[in-house]
Amino acid sequence: MTQEYIYHLKEDDSNLHIFYIDYDLNDDNQIIPMVRDFEDELFNDIPVFAFGETQIKKRIKNTGDILPIVREAMKKMYAIPEIQEARDFYSKASNEDKYFKRGEFGELLLYHMLHEYFGAQSLISKIYFRDSGGLPAHGFDAVHLNMDTRKLWLGEAKLYKDGSRAISALAKDLTEHFNTNFFDSEFTIITNRYQDEHEETPDFLKKLISPNTKTLDKLVDINIALLAGFSSDVIANVPDDVSEEYIKNRLNNELILEAEKLKKKLDSDKSSHPWEKRLNVYLLLFPVKDKQEFVRKLHEKLKGAQMWI
Repeated sequence: MTQEYIYHLKEDDSNLHIFYIDYDLNDDNQIIPMVRDFEDELFNDIPVFAFGETQIKKRIKNTGDILPIVREAMKKMYAIPEIQEARDFYSKASNEDKYFKRGEFGELLLYHMLHEYFGAQSLISKIYFRDSGGLPAHGFDAVHLNMDTRKLWLGEAKLYKDGSRAISALAKDLTEHFNTNFFDSEFTIITNRYQDEHEETPDFLKKLISPNTKTLDKLVDINIALLAGFSSDVIANVPDDVSEEYIKNRLNNELILEAEKLKKKLDSDKSSHPWEKRLNVYLLLFPVKDKQEFVRKLHEKLKGAQMWI
């Protein structure tokens, strides 16, 4: 566990979680957000995010194997068509949001949150199987498992400038992905991909991911993580001379109010879902000062990583 550069806000008995980049003192006696530190922490996840834990364990035989694995993982991320298409937009001062909505960095953030804060490890790697001989990847942005609770986590991620639009898109994913037809298709793929990677499957997991298991039985052991990253007015309005008191009191209180509005919208948007009462939905909010600038920096960091590896 790292969790060093993110502040985690959670209200008791609520599935609403707020994660924002924490603040610390610099050499000029200024309290600033630890953006660069968090970027480094996030990028440390890329090898396992790209390959999955099983592949990493298979590939690392000695310390000399580490750098080649990191190099290949970075290349896999950079080779994703959507990221390649967006390259010119990230390198320009473009305000067009079309390419900044692409979900790959959102999926990386979701992976990070699930394994760092919910103890759920990736069951299969979407990027690895996307690049494996044309094999179909699963449609969920995240498929994770908490072995202790035996809960399957299915996740979707959106990075939008506008938080309300991100919520609308996530609600649409709920409608499109949580129905019997999609379940039958996706759990067939998930089962096949998991069995490709593992010689044995625990009995409880075999039943949970089997396309033949009743939907009613599946839903009991499924948590749904919806991650919305967005440009937050609250974060944007943090003063340059911010104090510790401001962060602990005003900032956190205002972020909770902002988050509760988005949670209310999600509750309204998903209320028409036929399974609404059966879905255990967790809303994970990631407010940043400027979503486009945040994603642009991640893209530049990924591009830079190609040079030193």
